[in-house]
Amino acid sequence: MTVGIGSLDEETWRTRVDAEVVPAEAFARRAQSITEFIDEHRDELGLNGALTAASERFVEHEANVELKHFAEVVVGARRQARLQDWLDDDRERLHHGRLGHDELTSVGHHYETLRHEACVYNHKLRSVIELSGHNFTRDDLTNWLVSVSQGRHEWARAEVTGAVSEVALHAALQGLPELVGLRYATVEEDLAGYDFLAEYQGKLLTIDAKTGRYWPLAERKHGHRHMEVSVPREAVDGFTVTRPGLNRLRQEVRQSLGVQRREGEHGWHETAPPKHYHHVQHPWRTTYENAN
Repeated sequence: MTVGIGSLDEETWRTRVDAEVVPAEAFARRAQSITEFIDEHRDELGLNGALTAASERFVEHEANVELKHFAEVVVGARRQARLQDWLDDDRERLHHGRLGHDELTSVGHHYETLRHEACVYNHKLRSVIELSGHNFTRDDLTNWLVSVSQGRHEWARAEVTGAVSEVALHAALQGLPELVGLRYATVEEDLAGYDFLAEYQGKLLTIDAKTGRYWPLAERKHGHRHMEVSVPREAVDGFTVTRPGLNRLRQEVRQSLGVQRREGEHGWHETAPPKHYHHVQHPWRTTYENAN
């Protein structure tokens, strides 16, 4: 069984974009038009010029909000792929320890500016998946980003995977009544290390979605209760999260919070949390469990 991870019903999310329903085939046509436009004008305007012209035509002059957001993500793929290279370069320069004070300040400011832009793009990509993902497949979206980014498949796949993991975890967290006022983080909060914020037992809880294979990590590295939760690849199928995936994510979050199911019961109850971190070694993961 699968559950759509864009959990807003048709009427609710339609009020957030346009009253007119966009046909599913319009997204494929728009992606093709963007790609063809860039290819057609690249020799004349250069790649950057062609991308600027594409943004003007398909983003700035698009009246339909849903198609506008979609085009913004597709057209922006090339810059975002290059931006990732710049981030990697800045990170390497900052960490090797051979920069003077002025250069360290300059590179650090540039790095944070790029991080902010990349985070904004991630939020836009996540929104497109959540609101319009029923109109195309995950492979479709990845291939469109690869095409516009000039073959950056690894980047495109990582961007889509990260966005899908956040939306999938959001769907799982929505099923936990213990979390009050659950919401997505703002861009600024995301840059601080959170994907979600909620209130748990009257106190702030922040949660960060991770990809890869490791157990949840609960800690206080931000000065309050913080969790990092892995969304395993097998929990998501395309743009849907499987029912076992939902159940697994919810169980892991509850266990990390110290909420356990009694054998033979359907409800959950609070348990006494462990007092210390428990360091557990596995062949393919290192886990720190803490419900403090």
